[in-house]
Amino acid sequence: MDVQHPLDDGPLSPEQARLLEQFRQRVDARISSHGLTSDDVAALVKELREHPDVSRQLMAELAKELQRLLPGQRFSFDWD
Repeated sequence: MDVQHPLDDGPLSPEQARLLEQFRQRVDARISSHGLTSDDVAALVKELREHPDVSRQLMAELAKELQRLLPGQRFSFDWD
């Protein structure tokens, strides 16, 4: 499936802000239940990337969130 992502790098739209908040809630739930593994992060990021409203700006916000939660770890957000 070819998903066309918005190219706008401006502020997050309300839908994108909602997606980011949902991501935060899911990460918090994983941390609370069994801890956050790299596989968990990869699955959550993959799911979010496939959403048609995801933009580069949202992925940048996601990267900031992950760096806050998991300092020192590297993440790849390739669009391929």
